[in-house]
Amino acid sequence: MSKKKAFLIHLAASLFVFSIILMLIIYVWYPAPYFDTDYRMQWIMMIAFVDIVLGPGLTLLIYRVDKPNLRFDMSAIVILQLTALGWGVGTAWSAHPLTNVFFDGQIYCLDKKQVETAGVDKSLVTAGMSDRVMLVLPYPDTSEKKTEYLASLVKGQPIVFALGHLFEAADTEVIANLDELQANIIPLIMDKPSNIEQWKIFMSDHDAVNKDWRYYQFHCFKKFQIAVLDRKNNKIEGIMKLELPPFWNYK
Repeated sequence: MSKKKAFLIHLAASLFVFSIILMLIIYVWYPAPYFDTDYRMQWIMMIAFVDIVLGPGLTLLIYRVDKPNLRFDMSAIVILQLTALGWGVGTAWSAHPLTNVFFDGQIYCLDKKQVETAGVDKSLVTAGMSDRVMLVLPYPDTSEKKTEYLASLVKGQPIVFALGHLFEAADTEVIANLDELQANIIPLIMDKPSNIEQWKIFMSDHDAVNKDWRYYQFHCFKKFQIAVLDRKNNKIEGIMKLELPPFWNYK
């Protein structure tokens, strides 16, 4: 087998594997709106490098028909590629968001590790990996809950990542009671030409007819953006990539 043929075979196999992984990332692990946060590009680029560039590239560099120990070298390349690919895919899977939680007028997404660390009831987040449910962390209404909230603040822990055992399912009635906490985004949009442009892009990409939208600050993957919540199904319609000023007051 020639070097060119060996390279093309390796490249074709790698592209096939990458296409499967890409479908998982886009449609299962990081569907919209998480796909719109740009965070998923880190995993896509890393996996593409390992699967498409590193593996076939090493084959092109090392493969030679008359090379001694060629079988061992090719086996080492495949093992190296699969090991690196497994690490990248495993990391992308473990970091994908499992659920959203509403607290104090803002929405936070929690990944698998954060859900486990916070002690969230697993029965609340098993609605499907590509259909994230909306949960609510209610304000404390008992002395015990107030003590837990204060203890979390004293420890410097983000409340939503420490009090998962207090999360509750958010139905239409619960969300309706939180409407008054939605963000006033009109001054924010009008503040900068770039925000006006992002608003126009969002409106052109989403059908606003017969939609009942609410706007909340969205914390996901260490980024702060504006989530558009569809009140008819309590799901995030999309993300507006507006420039938020420091210490922005969402109310």
